Amino acid sequence: MEVVGRNVEVPGGELDLLAVDGSQRVAVEVRTRTHGDDPIDAIGPSKRRHVERLAVSIGATRTDFVGVRVSPRSVDIHWVPGV
Repeated sequence: MEVVGRNVEVPGGELDLLAVDGSQRVAVEVRTRTHGDDPIDAIGPSKRRHVERLAVSIGATRTDFVGVRVSPRSVDIHWVPGV
């Protein structure tokens, strides 16, 4: 997967990342937290639908969600690929 855009402004909002994975155009929503639960949990159903609509509007065929939890001792990444 190759990232081809960051903070991509599209009509109706912004996509954190735009990537290409083989022949697929992928929109990626990223959440980062320094404490607490999995950042993926902070992406509720409404936000997921909004990001998916933005992705479709620019021709993305997949939407992935990434949670990044940063602590003084580690960085944990939880990647939820779209279908």
